[in-house]
Amino acid sequence: MTLGLDHLQLAMPAGEEEAARAFWCGILGLAELEKPEALKARGGLWFELAGAELHLGVETPFAPAKKAHPGLTTPDAEQTAQALQAAGHPVAWDESIPDRKRFFSEDPFGNRLEFLEP
Repeated sequence: MTLGLDHLQLAMPAGEEEAARAFWCGILGLAELEKPEALKARGGLWFELAGAELHLGVETPFAPAKKAHPGLTTPDAEQTAQALQAAGHPVAWDESIPDRKRFFSEDPFGNRLEFLEP
């Protein structure tokens, strides 16, 4: 059996779609995907990743994921880190894995994110 990744989902607070768009589209350059009509009333957003999708689902009560996280690839970790820092998001470089240029940050809701340069 071979498994692939269709999408990953992160939680977000209700009514914060504009903050999510500003982060995922504005800072990181992802394209927003249209959610199916039957799912729109639930809130949240979908975005296009290379080869998969990122879904943000409304969770009430909301609590950010501080340990569980997606590992997102970026062609230029330095540039991505600079864009996040310029927008006020934390950047913590990590050298625990040899030969992997990577850092951690957070989305606007405090969810942990890992960025890796191939």
